[in-house]
This record gives sequence, C-alpha cells and structure tokens, in this order.
Amino acid sequence: LTVNKALKANSILMNTVDIKAKREREGMIERIDARATTIIPNASGNGVEATIKTLPFVSSNNELSSTYSVRGGNYDENLVYVNGIEIYRPFLVRSGQQEGLSFINSDLVSSIAFSAGGFSASYGDKLSSVLDIKYKKPDKFSGSVYASLLGAGFHLEGVTKKKKTNYLLGFRQKSNQFVLKNLDTKGEYKPSFTDVQGLVNFSLSRKTELSVLGNYSRNRYEVIPTDRETEFGNINEALKFTVFFEGKEVDRYAATQGAISLRHQVDSNLQIRFTTGAFYTKEQEYFDIIGAYSLDELEKDFGSGDFGEVAFNRGVGAFLNHARNDLEALVYYGEHRGL
Repeated sequence: LTVNKALKANSILMNTVDIKAKREREGMIERIDARATTIIPNASGNGVEATIKTLPFVSSNNELSSTYSVRGGNYDENLVYVNGIEIYRPFLVRSGQQEGLSFINSDLVSSIAFSAGGFSASYGDKLSSVLDIKYKKPDKFSGSVYASLLGAGFHLEGVTKKKKTNYLLGFRQKSNQFVLKNLDTKGEYKPSFTDVQGLVNFSLSRKTELSVLGNYSRNRYEVIPTDRETEFGNINEALKFTVFFEGKEVDRYAATQGAISLRHQVDSNLQIRFTTGAFYTKEQEYFDIIGAYSLDELEKDFGSGDFGEVAFNRGVGAFLNHARNDLEALVYYGEHRGL
C-alpha cells in the first residue's frame, strides 16, 4: 500500500511537470494538477504553495512558510486570486514559524493556474507572479477528514435539490510544535493556527451567478527560548557559538475576509463581474528576549584527549530584542471586470 501511494504521488508529480511545460500562449499560464497539492508531502501543510515552489523561477528560503519569491522579487509582489477575488495576508508576519496556514485550503481546490510573468493585465499590477485558484462547484454531498501530529481538519461540500445553490466549508487546525522542537534554539514552543472558510454559489439564472466567500483565521505563536548551540567552521578552524536566553515572544494574528461576487455571461466573448468585499486584520507582536552569547574555539588536535571540546574563548556579548508592534487594518474594495 505504501509503495502504491508513493508511485501514485510520483505519477501525479510527473504529470504536473509535464503539464507545467505546456504553457498557454496568452499570459504564459501554467496549469497544475490540483491532486498533487494533497499528496506531495511538506512540513508547512500549505499544499498549493509547496507545489508552486517546485516550479521554475520560484524559490523559498523557509519550508514552513507559504510565501515564495518569483524571479528574485519580494513575497508581496505575488498576486493570489480565489474565484476571481484578490486575497490579502497578514502584514507583520516575519517568518514561517509565526505564519501558520495560508488562505488556500487544498481540500476545496479544483484548478490551479500560475504565471511567473507576462500575465494578462486583467490580473492586476503586481510585478512578479499571479496565482489563480478556482474552488470546486460540487454536484453532490461529500466530505473528507484528516488528522496527524501536525494538525487536523475536515471539509464538506454539497448542492441543494434543485441544484440552484452549492456550497463548500473547510476547517483546519495546525501546530508546528513537533517540528520547532528540532530547531537549534531550544525552548518551549506553543504555536496554534486555526482557519475556517466557506463558499456559497447561487445560480440566479442560466447566465448569472452570485458567489459569497468568507474566511476567518487565527494564529497564535508563543515561544520561551532557553539556549542554543551551533558548531561551525572546518578542520582548521572549528568554532562553537552558545547563547542563553531569558524572556519570551508572544505573537497574535487574526484576520477576516469576506467578498460578494456577481458574474454575468453576456455572450460567448464577454463576461462581466462585479466584486465587493472587506478585509480586517488585527495583529500583535510582543517580545522581550535577553541573550548572552559566547564564541569559543574547539580543540582540533586529533591526538588530544579533549578533541572537540572548548579550547579557549574568543569573546562574549549580550543583546536585547524588544518589540511592541500593534497593527489594525480595515480594507474595503470593489471592482468591475469585463473578460
């Protein structure tokens, strides 16, 4: 069974590689198999972004983060759309340790399109890339549930009897506690990330559809560091860096986004869409961490009984990291598009 799963994952990944090599002429859009996002293993739990990071021109320096850089650009130069609605993300998050879950729920995704440049002007004015996600339009009731050491979640989807309304609901809970315990910086880590979102589509007529998308996410990150030891150098110069900490860091990020989109198909060549929504975020970063560090040179003589132990000290020092960052933002937006 394990071999079959591995072969299936490898087959989907190879299909994704083949698909991404076939680019559409307009906008250089790459289509990605949505199944790969739920099969390819990753530490962050953000399947869509983990798959995006395997594409050409895309890089990331943190496997716990959903952010990525395209052609050397910054992470905030990448557009993300879900069913034609632009997605916002928290502003103060510093790294993958505090970030938690991305907006995109892999269980709800039906199609993924990605462009690393040269995309149509209809997507907006970002410099680096655009990620266009389409959520499912279910035609029957179904659901899924999962659980692991890193978190749990479920999703439900269904349609009314007259097939005029369909809906999606997803819930996720994640904690990186077991992963963070293996970092060089030892301490007590208490991360907790929760996300719930839903999408309802109302068919008003054969050519007109109304969609309502809502999302709430809550990220809590607490850490009380104790010490860190790092050995580096080479056989000619072996060094050891030791740090002792006192204090703690407490970060809280809560974000809510809702949008209403009305789509009308005028004819085979024209579709118009009206979208309005709001994004609200309240973020806090509080930390006071005092550190005392020591840089030592290790004994490198293989014949010595103290080989690998501290030979002498090169220097000591101390530092203080302090922050009281509060951010509250409310964004209203509205747009009209003709495609």
